[in-house]
Amino acid sequence: SADHAFIISYARKMRVPGLRVGGNAKVIYRRVGEFGKAWGFGLDAAAQYDYDQWRFAAVARDVTGTFNAWSYTLDQRTLDVFQQTGNEIPVNSVEVTLPRLMLGAARQFQFGPKFNLLAAVDLENTFDGKRNTLIKSGLVSTDPRVGVELGYANIVYVRAGISNIQYVTDISDQKQLSVQPNIGIGLRIKSLSLDYALTDIGDNSVALYSNIFSLKFDLFKKPT
Repeated sequence: SADHAFIISYARKMRVPGLRVGGNAKVIYRRVGEFGKAWGFGLDAAAQYDYDQWRFAAVARDVTGTFNAWSYTLDQRTLDVFQQTGNEIPVNSVEVTLPRLMLGAARQFQFGPKFNLLAAVDLENTFDGKRNTLIKSGLVSTDPRVGVELGYANIVYVRAGISNIQYVTDISDQKQLSVQPNIGIGLRIKSLSLDYALTDIGDNSVALYSNIFSLKFDLFKKPT
């Protein structure tokens, strides 16, 4: 299975010093094996405020809801496998990704002329009922995330963090705290940025591991 996203972003500085706003328009293509695929479209909106070495941000992800239209092409062999394994046979449908609110704060530290460290805390808030998150209620469920990024000369970046913090029940019916460790690297050359992340190192949490690649090109980036 694979998810692909084509994202167009726009942002601008506001008259208030340190305040920036922006948004994304995204087209999503999802594929499951050779028999299932989906096309989707969604919008994001965001604001960021910088104060000295601090950064504060809010992101409304899938602010209008992101709709993915699934279609399936099932031959007889695929149908037989679904039936033999006791799985439900999928049918054409529309999947809706509900809005969520991301709140974040970060602090940057400078070590000499070349090295800098960025430490960040994010809170992902969902509003579709109580989830298995560290902070939860009937109105909102909050999933905290913590990360650090070490940068060299604004070119090379090494990243690490933890996410998916939750209590899970083991085979002896005991609850244990589960965390998902993640690492990543980044490379930025002029207007081109390439990032890679490996999530759930060592299969430490209940989530599956993922390899995430991101390629970004800034069309109107001013030289720094």
